[in-house]
Amino acid sequence: MLITGQAQFEPTNEDIMLDNPPEISRSFAVSRFGEYYLPSINRNIFEKIDSTSLYNERFKQALSKPDTLHIIIGLDSGLLANYVMEHPLADGAKFIFVELPEVLSMLSIDIPEHLADEISVISFDELNETIADIRNNVFLVKGKYAIHRSIAVDGNYLEPYSELNAEVEKKVEHESFSLGTAFNQKLFIKTQLTNVAENLQPASVLRGQFNDKTCIVLGGGPSLDNNIDWIKANADRLVIIAASRIVGKLAKLEIKPDIIVSVDPQSISFDVNKELMSLEHDTLLVYSYHVTPQIIGQWRGAALYTGSRLPWNSDHDNNNIESVGPTVTNSAIEIAREMGFSRILLCGVDFCHSQSGITHTAGTYGASLGPDMGIMYEWVETNCGEMAETPIQLMYAIQSLAAAIEAYPGARYINLSPDAAKVNGVEQVNAHDITLAEISAKQRALLAPAQHLLSIDKKCQLLGSTLDALKATSEQLAQLNDYNQDALQLVDQIEAAHQYPERIGALASKLDNIESSINANYSGLAKLVKFYGYYEFSHFLSTKKVDDWSQQDVTDNTRLYYQAFSDITNALSQLVDEAIARVSSRLAEHQAEVDIHALCERWDKDAQWGRALIWQQQHPQLYAQLTTAQQSELANTRQQYHAQFVVKAFIDPSDEPAVPQLNNAFKKLHALLHYKHLLGITKMVQYTAPYVDSDLDITRLHNLAKSYQYRLENRLELALDAVQATPIEQRQEAELKQIILLALKLNRLPLALAQYAQIITYSDEYLPQYAHALYLNDNAQDALATYLDYLDKYPQDIPVMLKLGIFLANVGQIDGARACFENVLSLDEDNQAAISYIQQLGD
Repeated sequence: MLITGQAQFEPTNEDIMLDNPPEISRSFAVSRFGEYYLPSINRNIFEKIDSTSLYNERFKQALSKPDTLHIIIGLDSGLLANYVMEHPLADGAKFIFVELPEVLSMLSIDIPEHLADEISVISFDELNETIADIRNNVFLVKGKYAIHRSIAVDGNYLEPYSELNAEVEKKVEHESFSLGTAFNQKLFIKTQLTNVAENLQPASVLRGQFNDKTCIVLGGGPSLDNNIDWIKANADRLVIIAASRIVGKLAKLEIKPDIIVSVDPQSISFDVNKELMSLEHDTLLVYSYHVTPQIIGQWRGAALYTGSRLPWNSDHDNNNIESVGPTVTNSAIEIAREMGFSRILLCGVDFCHSQSGITHTAGTYGASLGPDMGIMYEWVETNCGEMAETPIQLMYAIQSLAAAIEAYPGARYINLSPDAAKVNGVEQVNAHDITLAEISAKQRALLAPAQHLLSIDKKCQLLGSTLDALKATSEQLAQLNDYNQDALQLVDQIEAAHQYPERIGALASKLDNIESSINANYSGLAKLVKFYGYYEFSHFLSTKKVDDWSQQDVTDNTRLYYQAFSDITNALSQLVDEAIARVSSRLAEHQAEVDIHALCERWDKDAQWGRALIWQQQHPQLYAQLTTAQQSELANTRQQYHAQFVVKAFIDPSDEPAVPQLNNAFKKLHALLHYKHLLGITKMVQYTAPYVDSDLDITRLHNLAKSYQYRLENRLELALDAVQATPIEQRQEAELKQIILLALKLNRLPLALAQYAQIITYSDEYLPQYAHALYLNDNAQDALATYLDYLDKYPQDIPVMLKLGIFLANVGQIDGARACFENVLSLDEDNQAAISYIQQLGD
């Protein structure tokens, strides 16, 4: 007797059998090392090695970093969480495990009370709230975090984990970028005070000088290479404004910019701009007040700054050109607008990757890194209607530029590249369709660096006024902190008086008077302190409604407030005192009786060894009068500066992989497949095509991506050919799974069976599917043996037990089938499928 209506419970259509990837099974196994794990998640890895040994090899060093937020994707059946909890945590380290909800429902992770503040186990839906917690986001603000992947996630064989990995990485990236934007003021103010001795001439002297003229802003995007000849041919009718990182390339092409723009405060910016710094400093540099001090402090030519000279109110530059972001090209475009250009051409200002995945123009630092195929980027439309990937920073740059154009619509903005991202307010016009007018000799003269070189007397005058302003502020900060200390003493007195409520009112009144005095006498500095210490001040904010605050809540939050006020005031005082020392040193550079040793010590402390070149250039007569020992000390300092350039300028492709950042590419590919993101998969095919002969992993990635592309396009024969282009010995689980799916769809059962025989070595979860495929191929005996092998390991797997029962009934083994269904009911007495099947079997 055969079971009727079996399709209701057990589809036999091959397409249905593998169109949906195997679900994560609830069946646990016990390894030969006595560890419980989920084979559907961890395959047979823990049969080969115990978890502690594996994790010591894979994670011990990475998870031992102190003062780090470790975000770990996946629990490895709970074993990875156990490993972390069973070992001493590094000082200041915190751990957040993010797991799939269906896996969390199977596990019971018991976090000891003493580790509850350091370890969290959550689903992705809880991640946003968890990393937004002030105790966690401080790590993101400081960049002290790391993302790790469990063995299962790193193995890349379950699409839900690929999706989870992509979602977690994107969420953390967005949160980190958002927080970094909010808290960058601390870095900006630090570099501003470091640069205060250089921030002497505002860029506002250029404002409105180029009305009705055309300039071109050159960025580092891939499209720069497409218009080089046109730029060279028309250089005399353009004002060329270039991002600093591409100046080295332009020099090789014999293109000399009129203005170089640099804005990045990060110290790595010096490394990115080493080609610029190694050239003659004979072009006008326009830089942000917060540019890295290693550039502006060692710049030997003329320079104008944008933004504010000092971080508090200053009449010196209150009408300067603003320093805008988030990228150097945004800043360059703002400078061009303020200079009065009626047409602002953009070239290499792409705000996205090229259609082949290239991120930077050839011959630059960024281009040398190669495309990173493992990151889930954003998608933008280009001027020609294509879609391209772009990092989050450039998404913000697009939005910032569009907002600026809307706010100041006077100029015409034209991008020369059809492959650049579309920006509201920016036209796309071919370079050869643009007619240019001459730039006058008077305007050219205004761009000459000599026009903006300060005399030593004028420089000393400006440095002297700067020094006076810094000293006055230092005194005011000390006075402000006296108020903070008085306030903290009053808070202590209020807490001590909790048993005497009548005293609290008078003490609170004194505290109010202190706050009123601060606001009346130091309002500007108080705003600066709160701006600089935005993060620290946020600590005293509470989610509790003020109406629900107890007196202790009020006292605690008031203490946090004034403690933050005091700490940040002290931090700013230290920065101001350092700035005083630095400005004093700059003044000393121009004294007739020079202390070379003191100057070299200052330059060494600031890592600005190039100032030795500046001093020698400005004081040749004094240099000639130095003692041999003094000249030797200067020579040593110059040598330290030049030593920075005796390194490989860029990554040498001869000893680096063609696509060095491939680690996450397969996860990204599988996440794109999960989303059925045909465009993203097509781009992966396109990106990898130039490198297929350079690396076996790239070849694998290319073939698999092409197969996924054809599969989504329903070109199944081509999809099968593509995946089989990877040699048999290099195929892994993903390839075998893809071949099986396609073979079944194309009714090529023998091919599917050959792959099943290999894929079962990766995971037992494929055994029931293999058994069913054997049955469809009229090999009932092997099918039965395969079912029994699986259930011998996982005797409580109800879905597979039901499948075995159906199989036995279909081959006439009615008693065996009934025994299977009854066994299901012994595990789950309300299982309706088993009940229905037993009824169909009859007596």
